[in-house]
Amino acid sequence: MTQTDAPSPAGPNTPPADTILTALAIGLAAFAVLFVLAFVSQNQTQAQALQRIEATRPARLQSAGLLQALVDVETGQRGFLLTRDARFLEPYEIGRRDLARQVAALRDTASHSPDLLEPTNRASNSAETALSAIDHTLTLHHTHPLSDAEIASELLSSKSAMDIARTDARALAAEVERLIDIGRAQNAASRSAIYVLGALLGFLTIVAVVLTTWAIRQERRAWRTTIKALSDAREAAEVAHAKAAASDLAKTRFLATASHDMRQPLHAMTLYLSALNRRVQTQEAREIVKKMERAAESMAGMFATLLDLARIQAEVIEPEVSDFRLQDVIDGLIAEHPGADIVARYDIPSPSVHTDQMLLARLLRNLISNGLKHGGGSVRIVTTPVGGRLQISVIDRGFGIAPEDQSRVFDEFVRLEGKGASEGLGLGLAIVQRISELLGLQLSLQSAPQQGATFSIQVPMATAAVHVTRAAEATKRLSGERVLLMDDDPNALEALAEVVRDLGAEVRPCANEDEARAAIAEGFLPHLLMMDLRIDGRLNGVDITNRLRSQLSPPPPAIIVTGDTAADTLAFLGESGHQWLIKPVEPAMLMQAISRQLADATT
Repeated sequence: MTQTDAPSPAGPNTPPADTILTALAIGLAAFAVLFVLAFVSQNQTQAQALQRIEATRPARLQSAGLLQALVDVETGQRGFLLTRDARFLEPYEIGRRDLARQVAALRDTASHSPDLLEPTNRASNSAETALSAIDHTLTLHHTHPLSDAEIASELLSSKSAMDIARTDARALAAEVERLIDIGRAQNAASRSAIYVLGALLGFLTIVAVVLTTWAIRQERRAWRTTIKALSDAREAAEVAHAKAAASDLAKTRFLATASHDMRQPLHAMTLYLSALNRRVQTQEAREIVKKMERAAESMAGMFATLLDLARIQAEVIEPEVSDFRLQDVIDGLIAEHPGADIVARYDIPSPSVHTDQMLLARLLRNLISNGLKHGGGSVRIVTTPVGGRLQISVIDRGFGIAPEDQSRVFDEFVRLEGKGASEGLGLGLAIVQRISELLGLQLSLQSAPQQGATFSIQVPMATAAVHVTRAAEATKRLSGERVLLMDDDPNALEALAEVVRDLGAEVRPCANEDEARAAIAEGFLPHLLMMDLRIDGRLNGVDITNRLRSQLSPPPPAIIVTGDTAADTLAFLGESGHQWLIKPVEPAMLMQAISRQLADATT
């Protein structure tokens, strides 16, 4: 009797799940690399185009001013010579001064725009030549009055020089317009290319989600089969584990490109996983959820890194300086890396510092992650008082940094060769330097090849000890609190409602302003509003929030959640007076933000 293999749970004609996920991982990894390179290239091209426009734009008014000065000079000269009326010398003198000023301004502009150098010199020289010819005529007339015939001859001679000057000035103006048009065309082309890349990224996101969903279903089918035979169960579990690992790797590499179109589904997925983790029953399911949470945290971390850089570059971050216990911050950062070799040493017990707690935590988080990736997996944190400041040193035992590389490691997208060089986006240390400059902290680096690296910052110490920290507030439950949620994306709204409801709050989800007003009219008086910025396709979440708060007494605090990270949007949110979070929002950060707002409202 010949033994035949049983068909796989997916069907005889279905390709193996691990083959599809491997192909997906390879394809998405390649696309991620190409996307980052293309995105950086297009950003550089767009920046160059805008720089060309900004460098050239002043010449537009200056060339027009030069033409006007030539007209004033010639009009004043002709009027005076033909009428003998000295009043015509006033526009002549004004035009003469304007001509000299515009020539100087044009030459200064051309020094920053090489394309304008040659036409600027030509127009400036011919304008000065025309002015010299007109000055010569007036000088002759002042020396001894000219006859009508001599005046006609001199006017004809100066007109020829003036015609050349006007022609060269018009040619300069035309060249200025041409260069501005070229810059605008390049800017438009770069913007279109970025839109195309974003569309491709969104499409591949959908493909990844579909294939990941399919893979999870295949795993569940395999688990049911394992009940009949223990040996088959072990084999199916190994296959399922491999598929899940490949799927997580593909998602991490793909979603690391930080597209706006991915923030909404990633935000919902992060919140759904948090809710799912509290509902699964079996250990095997918990392990799978844990892997999925790690993949989501990795993607959210890369989004947060890109967001930090965008917010700092847009200059929309206003530090919120306060006194707090440094040990609470460091203990929280160590807890983010369970099992890692991270040790903190304090030369003075329970040190308190005076700076922005959230920004300092982000700075130290990046230094610790950098040390774990590139520093041999071991990090030491040492705090030492230096004068009236506290020096915080993050020390690793890695390969070290050569002297010639120590300045450029703080540049954007720089990754040195060695262990961990292929990980991350190369932005961690760049953000560390930007935050230290924003907070006015002294940042230093000591390192040598094969001797590890020590990154140190000096933070002002608090004038008095801090006994109670806000971290305790962020851990309390929300029992009895009423939270009104608004998001026009059903998945994001449902996921957010599940997480906030699991925290113990009474939740009322709404898709738009009409539903929110109806809820308030029915007697649901919220203690907190959590609003999406983009409602019905428009960035009107802040306006809706303000209108709803005006209906309630006292007006509840509000948290604005958004996936838009344009510089003008971040500036608008910073001026709104409300706390705001960027999607995807981690559940822990969400809990902390909610607790903080509710605590502030009761004080």
